[in-house]
Amino acid sequence: MAETAEGREKTEPASPRRLNEARQRGQVAKSIDITTAVMIILGGYLTLIYIGVLSNGLQSFFKASLSDSLRINLTAESATKLFVDIVLFLAQLILPLILLIYLFIFASEIAQVGFHLATKKFTKGLNFRSIFNPLAGIKRMFFSGRAYFELAKSLLKIAILGWVVYSVLKKYIDWDLSLLDKPLNEIPSLMFKVTFELITKVGAVFILIAVADWFYQKYRYKEDLKMTKEEVKEEARQSEGDPTVKARLRGLMRQRVRKLILKNIQARADVVVTNPTHFAVALEYKPYKMPAPVVVAKGVDYMALKIREIAMENSVPIVEEPPLAQALYYSVDIDEEIPEFLFKAVAQVLAYVYYVKDGKNN
Repeated sequence: MAETAEGREKTEPASPRRLNEARQRGQVAKSIDITTAVMIILGGYLTLIYIGVLSNGLQSFFKASLSDSLRINLTAESATKLFVDIVLFLAQLILPLILLIYLFIFASEIAQVGFHLATKKFTKGLNFRSIFNPLAGIKRMFFSGRAYFELAKSLLKIAILGWVVYSVLKKYIDWDLSLLDKPLNEIPSLMFKVTFELITKVGAVFILIAVADWFYQKYRYKEDLKMTKEEVKEEARQSEGDPTVKARLRGLMRQRVRKLILKNIQARADVVVTNPTHFAVALEYKPYKMPAPVVVAKGVDYMALKIREIAMENSVPIVEEPPLAQALYYSVDIDEEIPEFLFKAVAQVLAYVYYVKDGKNN
């Protein structure tokens, strides 16, 4: 029972395959608060900057429209045309601002999760059972740990933002209605200051909340996608049966073997026996330390050529003995001692190598 319970407990980190499947379903780690912070700060600042352009444009438009309306008879047709002109003019002024804000929001989404399409959301279609099952929705809304967390976070945001707004308004505006005594030309600048400080402080609060929420969402995302030991084993079984995965694993294995072979030549080989071009076998032998020579690398064709190149680069002697090279290649695996029937032939090669080395040294 203990093994079963342990196997069902989600203790293993999500595999790349599980992460990719979650991404295709649209399940990614992102914080909505980051988008909200971007919308408040950049949207607020852009709106403040744009207000001047908007007011000047509206003034000039209404001056021109009113002067034209005084010169023509006001009929239903002309009134309709004036209304359409006003709507189109406002759209020309406001649409660039809206598009710019949405562009920043889109950029914040891309920065969090990258560009992706939730393909499984579209291919699966709508889940009508979940749509027409209100009990499931109520459970998710009111009886889950995440719902309680979101509620607590919302209440905290409301409390902090309420305090920030109150402190800013109290700083600039006396509650005894002394604002009414101010000259009219001072009110716009005062409103601009108040709005600017509100946007700045509220935005700063949202940035702090968003950063904390982003780290939490990343943690929650990893926890939600964790796997049981049984799921890991099942996925491994499925992956091993995939021909594409098998081919990739074989390729990786070949690369590792090649790297190991070439490393063995550099570190251990005392001689390389060749065919001369089709076969190459590297041998290691330390007299009085090893009972028999050991094959440390072997290869045919391209691999044989690489063995020869590495041997030449590291000054490892190369001896051309075609029958011996083929016999060693087919009868001995890497890191195995040579068989007894090859002792004499290998001993002759080693004797020749030692003779050449001694001749060079003397």
